[in-house]
Amino acid sequence: MSVKSIFKTLDTLDYFLKSDSTKGVSLKEICDRLGFKKSAAHHMLSSICDKGYLYQDLKSKKYFLGSKLKKFSEVIDLNAREFTNYAEPFLKKINDATGEAVHLASFEGTKLITLSMLESTHPVRVDHGFLNKDNAFHATASGKAMLAFMTEPSQKKILKGKLEKFTNRTIINNELLSIELKKINKNGFATDDEEFQPGVFCVGYPIFDEQKKPFASISCSSPKFKIINDKKYLEKIKSSVKFSAIEIGKYFKKTKKKGDKHAA
Repeated sequence: MSVKSIFKTLDTLDYFLKSDSTKGVSLKEICDRLGFKKSAAHHMLSSICDKGYLYQDLKSKKYFLGSKLKKFSEVIDLNAREFTNYAEPFLKKINDATGEAVHLASFEGTKLITLSMLESTHPVRVDHGFLNKDNAFHATASGKAMLAFMTEPSQKKILKGKLEKFTNRTIINNELLSIELKKINKNGFATDDEEFQPGVFCVGYPIFDEQKKPFASISCSSPKFKIINDKKYLEKIKSSVKFSAIEIGKYFKKTKKKGDKHAA
């Protein structure tokens, strides 16, 4: 199978995931939406069905997602739960020490995803505004903490599109962002100074796997006025987040698992 054929197969499966495939997808729809020739598409779909990733309803002739994809999702969910379950006590340590919102994140391909979170216990708190913003990697401490320690090809793959401007402090210039990421790499941690949400300051540390690759990140968000009024409070947040990041990273040594599942 050629590389081109592999991409066509993956584009087809991706279309099933993005569309309302619960009602089935016809051969004509796949050809029209993805620009495939009918004969080639029919052959490809038959091969995918033979492997169990799709199946064809004999009456309607439409295609549906197969049971083998469900097995993949079960394995992925299990691995993610194991890591998250290990990490959650350390999220609570930060939450107990600071009372602020804590966030565990990772990359899934080029998307920033949430693995776990704890709300602030203070009356004045920040919300988790980027839970549904998988493109906020350049504007959050969570995203930048991982990006700064990725290889250059991985960085370019994630940052190749237009960067969204969330506030007037968001860095959307690639050259300036590159300088910022180098600074983060040198310092060992990332900050988000109102770059995603006005009035919010966030500190994030990367979580490395056994191969020293950034698998995830942990961050703590606080109303900025607290940081301005009490510099020692920032140091307290930084030390708490750093400690938990290091401790969570020990998961990979204890389980002997590689942490590259979410790498770009």
